[in-house]
Parts: sequence; C-alpha cells; structure tokens
Amino acid sequence: MNFITRTKQGIFRCLAFCLSVMTWSVTSAQENPQSLPDSLAADTASAPRVSWYASVTTEMPWNISDGRVGWANYIEAGAEIGLWKGGSLNMDAIATYEYHNPVLGDLQWFSNITIGANKAFRLMQFELSQQLGDKGLVSLGLHNNDLDCFNSPYTSLFTNSSHTSFPTLAYNFPVATAPVAALALHLEYQPIEKLTIKETLYNGMADDRLDHQFRFCPKGDGVVNITSIQYSDQERYTYSLGAGLSNSSMENEDTGKPEKPFQYALWLLAEQELCTIGKSGLGLMLQGSIAPKESSYCSHYWGAGLVCNRLGNMEAQVGLAVNRVLMSDGRETDIELTTTLPVCEYLSLQPALHCINTNGTYKMAALIRASFEIGN
Repeated sequence: MNFITRTKQGIFRCLAFCLSVMTWSVTSAQENPQSLPDSLAADTASAPRVSWYASVTTEMPWNISDGRVGWANYIEAGAEIGLWKGGSLNMDAIATYEYHNPVLGDLQWFSNITIGANKAFRLMQFELSQQLGDKGLVSLGLHNNDLDCFNSPYTSLFTNSSHTSFPTLAYNFPVATAPVAALALHLEYQPIEKLTIKETLYNGMADDRLDHQFRFCPKGDGVVNITSIQYSDQERYTYSLGAGLSNSSMENEDTGKPEKPFQYALWLLAEQELCTIGKSGLGLMLQGSIAPKESSYCSHYWGAGLVCNRLGNMEAQVGLAVNRVLMSDGRETDIELTTTLPVCEYLSLQPALHCINTNGTYKMAALIRASFEIGN
C-alpha cells in the first residue's frame, strides 16, 4: 500500500510539473505579436517566438546477480523564448522519482538517469543568450553543461553515466552536470564550418536549490572553467578535446576547514563512421580522460565502442562498448550492449545489458527504458 501511494505521488508530481511547463509554453507562443515593438514583431513573423520540448524517461533497472529490481523516472521540459533579434531566454528543468534504486553498488552507475534523491523540480537552465552574427554566441545565467560537452551522437546511445559525463570531471569537482547547475558565462565561437570552440566560466559550487543557484562568489566558492574544441558534422564524425580547471571550495577531511585546491582534468573524444552498407553505418568510438592522481578521487578513464546506426526502416541503433575507471578506492570495468528501438515518432524503447567488474567482483545488470518526447 505504501509503495502504491508513494509511486502515485511521485508520478502525479512529475506529470503536473511537465504539464504546467508545456501549457505555459503554448500559451506564451500564442500571444499577439501586434502588441510587441516593431523589431520583435518582425522576428515572430519569420519564426516561432517560443520553441518548447518535454520528455519522459522511465526505466526498470535489474541487478541480475541478486535479483533486485528498481524503478527510475526522469522528466525534462524546456523552452526557448525569442526576445529580440538574436536574443532569447532559455529555460530547462527536470523532475526525478526513483524507487528501490540504485540496485547495484557499482562505482560509475550503469544508468545515467540514476541521479540521487527524488525531487519534483530542479532548475537546470535559466539564461539569456545573444547570437553574435553567424559565428558567435554569448549566454549569461544559470547553466548546465551536459549538452555542451557530453552529449555526442555515439556516447548518448549508451546508458552508463561515464559515457556521457567524464568521471574525472564529475567525481573530482562540482561541475554543473545534472542534477545540479550553476551561474555561468558561456561563450561559443565558430571560426570555420563544423569547428566550434566553447568556453564556460562557472561559480565554483553547483547546486539544485534555487536559493543557492543564482550566486557568483569566487572568493568563497571558487570557480570552475570548462573549455572544449569540437569538430563535427553531428552524424558521420565528431572529434572533441577539452579541459576542466577548478579551485572550488572543498572541506579538508583532516582539519574540517574549507580549502580551494587547484584541480584539473583533460579529455579526448573521437567518433568516426567507418563504413556504410546501404543507408546503415558502422562507427567507432574512443574516449579518455586523466586527472592528477595525487589529488583526485578519479584519476583515469577510458572507453571504446562500436555503434551501428540507421538500421532498418525505423533507423534503430545498436552499440557495444567497454569503459574503465581508476579511482582512489577501487577500479571498475563495464561492458555494455544496448540498442534503441523507435516505436513511433515520439516513443522509443531501449534495453541494455551490463557486465561489471568492480575490484575483482563480477556482477550482471540490465535495464529496459522507455522514452517519450514531444515539442515543436
């Protein structure tokens, strides 16, 4: 009885949040452009003034080794509102609900939607952006860098958290990846076609609490800087090189006093389609990252995989990947086999099987995930 009650409450809260964001977005999009200044009315005549999206991801993770089964839900909704020529307000928020999860004590978390405590609302993005001609972009406000650096075409297929967020960053300093965000200045520059340079300066303490997110206090919190250079056509190949620098405030375990040690991490990602058969393609993924061993919880990470794209009429994907992390309290290797199966335009299913070796102990885990997404 308690399970049913808690489950219903979690679902209702998540769906209520999602519905309210979508309703607000549609209502805003239907505002009369005649009431706007001439420059704004001209923009709305050529493109929708509000673009929005909403997605619901639900999955059942299964610890095959001991039979434990859990449940995880991740809801995301966002909107981009055109304000003036080249200017926009970007918003994004998530809601999460889990039950009997995580089911496995792995170091990396084999599910990338397992992100901690249940919470009906977390603001991930609320920032003003300005396009600078056709080569630049500047944004200021609450920012999350998952989509900037860690969401490439091949890595986003896999469910292990380390494929979509390098553990040398996520474990060593409070970088603004889900479920937290931080106030930031974000810059993008595209000197030539397909080459993009990104630079983001964050407040040193990312958070998911509204009263802690909108602050910039480098003296007390330190700062985090993320730089990446990417060359990509978003389908056939992606090459990315990046660095993270931080002096975020951390508590000294011996003295209990806050300190701001200097920390860094470097990463490299390469994705390349090797061959095509008809419309289908076979691609190779390689990624790796390092951080100083003497001051890092996670010092080394590498991953490799093969991805088959555009399979069949529904353009399914199949991937096989292996990754390995070296941490101060252990080592872990994860082999993952997964596939995405589009059911229709808005719905897809994704089963995944994991063989995980944590400090010499082998475990098997699996999950089945359903994803539903709508937007304009």
